[in-house]
Amino acid sequence: MKGTTKAMIGLIVVLVLALAGVLYVFVGSQYITKKIGGTTTIELPQGKKLVPYTVQWEPNGSHIWYLTEDAEPGYTPKTYNFHESSNLGFLEGTIVFQEK
Repeated sequence: MKGTTKAMIGLIVVLVLALAGVLYVFVGSQYITKKIGGTTTIELPQGKKLVPYTVQWEPNGSHIWYLTEDAEPGYTPKTYNFHESSNLGFLEGTIVFQEK
């Protein structure tokens, strides 16, 4: 390959990575997880626990709504993994809720 071709490919790679970074910052990882797949981790505040059957996506949006409640004394924090299953088996997302 000629030097200009290598430079052009390098520039394209840098631009694609920059665009991905901007998309992540402005749209958010939840949107990317919903539309493309991957994993998003949500850490709950200390002393809060997840009410598991309350997790839902905002209709036609990219935000996740979930209900928490105060943890009882002596409660052992848990980690919940919510997995998406698609018809074709790819572009599936996972949301991980971590209690502290």
